[in-house]
Amino acid sequence: MREVCFILVADKILRVYFGSATRVPDSRERWDTIWQHRKEITEIAHSHPGEFLDFSNEDLTTIEAVEAGTGKQFTWSIITKKGFLSRKGEREVHREDNPWWLELIRTLSYNEPRPRRTTKTRK
Repeated sequence: MREVCFILVADKILRVYFGSATRVPDSRERWDTIWQHRKEITEIAHSHPGEFLDFSNEDLTTIEAVEAGTGKQFTWSIITKKGFLSRKGEREVHREDNPWWLELIRTLSYNEPRPRRTTKTRK
């Protein structure tokens, strides 16, 4: 499992960011992307480990900082293996819709890499 973040413009993925099993680290490039595309971005979604379908304290402070800096409210979403939660302003909604990218973020987040096959050379 690794956390993955999608920055979305309507139904298109603008950028994808990969993190560790517990977080997507802050990066200057991501903040520059958000700033440059702040008028177009419609949603910022990221996966959470296990079934933790809620916004962490780190998520909430990030939301506050990004929205204060850009002057815009975005839709923020958390995706788990089975859940989909979005927040805009103070309103949170458990989503039942199925955007095309939902299965992609789950695949990138939860599919474990396959072990490499090794073959021995006979001498």
